[in-house]
Amino acid sequence: MKLLMVAMPWQGLDTPSSALGILGQCVRRHAADWEIDELYANLRWAEHLLVESGGTLTPTDYGNVADQVFHGVGDWVFTPALYDVDSYRVTEFAEFLRQRGVEPDAPVAMQRHARGFVRRLAEQIAADPPDLVGFTSTFMQNVPSLALARELKRLVPGIRTAMGGSNCDGLQGPALHRNFPQLDFVLSGEGERSLPMLLDRIASGADLADVPGLSWRHEGRTVVNPPARGALPFAMVPAPNYDSYFRALAETSFAPQVRPMVVLETSRGCWWGEVHQCTFCGLNGSNIDFRSKAPDRIAGEVVELAQRYRVLDLIMVDNILDMKYLNTAIPAMAALDCDLRVHYEIKSNMTRDQLRSLKQANVTYVQPGIESLSSHVLRLMDKGVSAAHNVRMLRDGHDLGLNVTWNILYGFPGETEDDYRRLLGKFATLEHLQPPTGAWRIALERFSPYFEDPTQGFMYRRPAEIYDFIYQVPRDELYDLVYLFDTRDQGIVGPIEDELKQGVERWAQAYRGGDLSYWVDDRGRVTIEDRRASWPEETIELDDVHSNVYLGMFQVAGRAGIARRLADSGHQVTGDGLDRMLRWFVDRGLAFEDEERYVAVALDVDPYRRKLIDGREVVASR
Repeated sequence: MKLLMVAMPWQGLDTPSSALGILGQCVRRHAADWEIDELYANLRWAEHLLVESGGTLTPTDYGNVADQVFHGVGDWVFTPALYDVDSYRVTEFAEFLRQRGVEPDAPVAMQRHARGFVRRLAEQIAADPPDLVGFTSTFMQNVPSLALARELKRLVPGIRTAMGGSNCDGLQGPALHRNFPQLDFVLSGEGERSLPMLLDRIASGADLADVPGLSWRHEGRTVVNPPARGALPFAMVPAPNYDSYFRALAETSFAPQVRPMVVLETSRGCWWGEVHQCTFCGLNGSNIDFRSKAPDRIAGEVVELAQRYRVLDLIMVDNILDMKYLNTAIPAMAALDCDLRVHYEIKSNMTRDQLRSLKQANVTYVQPGIESLSSHVLRLMDKGVSAAHNVRMLRDGHDLGLNVTWNILYGFPGETEDDYRRLLGKFATLEHLQPPTGAWRIALERFSPYFEDPTQGFMYRRPAEIYDFIYQVPRDELYDLVYLFDTRDQGIVGPIEDELKQGVERWAQAYRGGDLSYWVDDRGRVTIEDRRASWPEETIELDDVHSNVYLGMFQVAGRAGIARRLADSGHQVTGDGLDRMLRWFVDRGLAFEDEERYVAVALDVDPYRRKLIDGREVVASR
């Protein structure tokens, strides 16, 4: 029997599908009666757009649409293919996007090509139809997948279809099955266990009632099987195979413009979220239980992927790094003879030594989930870190040459305008550190604590307005079907939002040319060179006491800790004197303070510039 697994748009063009790479291996191991093929329809769609538009709709345009997850742009593009019409709600949706600062021209142009693409793709599949077509669906892959499944059913009525992925988690899977008859099966939960079971039952003609998390039909009615008992042990997750992706990419005309990256999963769930799930986060879905891969597997799989596909960019798709790896898998990766560029999501209170271990293992991109530089707002998120720890992450990441990706979130019940007024006043202190990518109001996501417990502040909710432009299903069904919900704004509203976004933009502009560096001489005295845009350009030489205080702030310190450090060093400073020193460092933008926690923000001086700096005149001193 034949299985075709499909990755529809809007899977990224530069990364293979982790779902196809892993599930394909599971089927090969555990469903011997099935022959399997994989189709990267996302690459074909990008090629189709390029050709049919005469080169005006490029892979860059594809990527821009793929990034618009929270506006549903990719799903809307394929609505004519789902509803078999020439166009669908173009004027209204274009205005919807404009109101949100999104340019609609490219999506509108793409929509004209969607129905023809789906028809052509379905005809190609129907020419030698498989027994089952399986779709993986995350974020904006629902409508493209449903459209292709519908067209396949029209051409080959007996063909069977299945869908799985994060869009099918929890109540979403049964809702998809109830509302879209072109889906014979929907798998909710981890597919490594359920997909081979489903295939075996189909091949043998056996009953489907024991396939965990399966939605199927009996006498025309949806039957929903109970979910699996417990999380899937990671030993059941094989290393991925991405041969199909790299073959498909090589056949595109735009392959030379794509820098492909491979993805590897080394853990699932969130060890922090098991105890303190961030209030706004629904990314782990219905199963947040943390599990990680055996450390001795990881280095070997990394080498295999790099050598097999001759790709050095590796994205770890974990929600959070397993901290045990710092003593196991990370040193093993550091020992590899590979010039890799690895991306990991990490906790933002990691120490400098821990970050150094990651850098030695060629982890060059980190996403630490910083989200705010206000300790009060971080407590509202249940982040478990302080603002000073987040600033330390930015400073140490910069010092070590890590690319730190982060943003600022707002809109939390209990936050105040004063939280952000104080934060805006601190941006100039940090403008030499990597800026946030933006400032965004949080969305109400299914599975998040805010969604699961309306008493936390979001009592009113309705399926997000974007779905009004996408689905033709009853409102009560939408509540089960969708991931994003509209709700009444909480936290800050009005002009302060614009000020926050403008402050982020000014930070990004200042970052391009600013620098704040320090070094310590043989006497233990600190010299600081300030070349930031918002501050006087000067070199500051600190005396013994001020040097002691400044060095004491590098690991995040409270006032009492700094006072103890001074006393242990034999420096006699009054309480008022210490307060004046701390205030001077903060007011001069050399240290960040929030809720009486201090962290020095100067960077290690570039050793190649040390001689030049030493020769300059000291224009200020303490």
